[in-house]
Amino acid sequence: MKTFAPLLALVPALLVAAPAAAGDDAPAKPAVQSCLPTRSIAQSQAAHDGHWYARLRDGSWWRNKMECPGLAPRRALVHNSPIGSQCRGDIVQIVDFTMGGINFGGCGLGDWERVAGLPAKPGKKAEKPDG
Repeated sequence: MKTFAPLLALVPALLVAAPAAAGDDAPAKPAVQSCLPTRSIAQSQAAHDGHWYARLRDGSWWRNKMECPGLAPRRALVHNSPIGSQCRGDIVQIVDFTMGGINFGGCGLGDWERVAGLPAKPGKKAEKPDG
């Protein structure tokens, strides 16, 4: 039992240190995700670079990597999901409601990539959006 005494003395120290070390680093969202929960999206829009952007309620911006030729500013992305998330592979419709609801076809969502914000409009300096 003498050989285990030094080890037993370490057990209480390890029990106290382990929870403290675990709380040091809060888990961060990965830079690329396959889904975004729809309820977390506060704002979304197409940008001049041809990508779809979403600002979450926590203030983070995400760009969808989908390839969609019909996507342009002032057009809406119409999405239906039984699971309440916008995920890679989901089919969305691109609609322009300013032109009477013209449908520009469907596209498949890609991965969501965390970005600093919306890209600058052509000919303007990059600005970080309010939010």
